[in-house]
Formats: sequence, structure tokens, C-alpha cells
Amino acid sequence: MNQKRLLMWQKIKTYFIAHFFGFIIMVIGWALSINFIALDRGSFRFAPGGVTERSLFQTPTFIGLGLIIIGAYFPEIWIAIKNRKNKSQP
Repeated sequence: MNQKRLLMWQKIKTYFIAHFFGFIIMVIGWALSINFIALDRGSFRFAPGGVTERSLFQTPTFIGLGLIIIGAYFPEIWIAIKNRKNKSQP
């Protein structure tokens, strides 16, 4: 009975840690995207055709999107790797 509890606790801990790290990665990606959009929202650049507003689609925005996507799939990949490792052990 005690062995069963220990295995259940390890499983809960693995799932919690994986989803916590995924959430942190998604929050960092979101903050990166939002901060760069907010910082550049009122800025303008001078182009040959006149004054234009900066585009919302910049490198930091795409990096933030990438972090959000990685954070969304990271927990399930982590859990799958952990479960595969546990099955291969006797």
C-alpha cells in the first residue's frame, strides 16, 4: 500500500512540475510579446515615403509566440519521456 502511495505521489509531482514549467515558459512568451508591442505602439519611424508606424510583427513577437507554443506542448513531451523511461526500467 505504501509503495502505491509513493508511486502516485511521484506521478503527481512529475505532472505538476512539468505543467508548472510549461506555464512559466508560456508566461515569459506572453510577456515578451506584450511588452514589445506596448513599447513600440507609440513609436514611429521615418521612411522615404513619410512617417509610418512600426509593424506589430517583429522578431520579439515571433520569439514570444514560439515560447508560448513550446510552453503549451512541453509538459506532455516531458511526461511522455518520463513514462517511457519508467517503463524501460524493470
